[in-house]
Amino acid sequence: MLTISIQIVEAIKYIYEQILVEENTSDKVFEQFYRKNQFTEREKSIITSEVYSLLRNWRYLHEIQNTLAIINKDDFYILYEIHCIITGIAIPPSQKFSNINRNKVQQIVTSFKGNVAIEHSIPDWLNEHCLKELGDVWTSMSKNLILDAPLVIRVNTEKITRDKLQLQFKEKGFYSLPHKAAINALVLKQKINVFKLPEFKEGCFEVQDISSQMVSHFLNPQPGWRIIDGCAGNGGKTLHLANLMHNRGKIISLDIYQFKLDTLKKRARRAGSSIIETRLVNSTKVIKRLYGTADAVLLDVPCTGLGVLKRNPEIKWRLKPADLENLLKTQADLLSRYSRMVKPGGKLVYSTCSILPSENSLQIRKFVANASGDFEFVSDQFLSPENGFDGFYMAEMKRKP
Repeated sequence: MLTISIQIVEAIKYIYEQILVEENTSDKVFEQFYRKNQFTEREKSIITSEVYSLLRNWRYLHEIQNTLAIINKDDFYILYEIHCIITGIAIPPSQKFSNINRNKVQQIVTSFKGNVAIEHSIPDWLNEHCLKELGDVWTSMSKNLILDAPLVIRVNTEKITRDKLQLQFKEKGFYSLPHKAAINALVLKQKINVFKLPEFKEGCFEVQDISSQMVSHFLNPQPGWRIIDGCAGNGGKTLHLANLMHNRGKIISLDIYQFKLDTLKKRARRAGSSIIETRLVNSTKVIKRLYGTADAVLLDVPCTGLGVLKRNPEIKWRLKPADLENLLKTQADLLSRYSRMVKPGGKLVYSTCSILPSENSLQIRKFVANASGDFEFVSDQFLSPENGFDGFYMAEMKRKP
């Protein structure tokens, strides 16, 4: 049984409320908190894991809390005590906790059996929408999206082999396993702060989940190609493409946020990737100058992120129906404008970290139908949370000569 101190509980409370109540981004909250507060690596691992578990299961815990009808107590401590009872964590001695009846909690848990929206912690509107788009498969998908997310890295084979890095990890006491779906991926058996390892600082690997890695493999870039990453962000896929191209060719990484491109530049220097050029999309001219110039364009478009809820659980508490409508319009607009950067005979790869057909296959079907015969559909792939992946979709289209 895991035993934690009241100091760790207070840390969990602060971070949890900064993310859920104040709506700050989780990565920034964790980064700033750990910079200002001294905890051991083991304590940080516990804090991080507990915060994400609370965020993933917030509605479930909150419904139990409402049923118990405990008053005159801070909501967080009731919520966390319920979480500890369900997960078997030893509650630290403190007057802040309510000494909740465990049998009563178990009775409530039993009464919720079969209620997908509550059991899998999904807002009602979102549960109804996913059922409408996905049908019965949504039940098993949503169950997998509240599981703990594994820590996955992508080996930079320009600097080290996967087997050698795995051995170096083992010598440090960190055990990892290769993943059959992505040839240079290692799944770590325990959660550690990999960013402090010398191998990370030397650019030997990046943290990147399996599904995200598979997008670059799906595009299948070749050395010497000219590729445009249309929505590059911090550059995870850009860096992977450069690695698969053996640092030969050209990648132009576009984004509307300069701070993301600045992060990409730093990551590229660490990885030793010299073929990446960043460009800020601050006018329509940036895109127009690139019309018809790329062997391949990758469009990893803004989406609901419903396929990565286990990694970013706060998404489901912030997403609104209007957001989905706006994202569908944005995706269609990006497909229409950015596809023109593909040269005749080149390929366009569209990807999302969503599980919704409206953002995925249906979006592609509309694009091809509206492309006036300029693009033809080649293939697509859906990675389902049911199979242990993050939910991702990718589609390839070819621009006709």
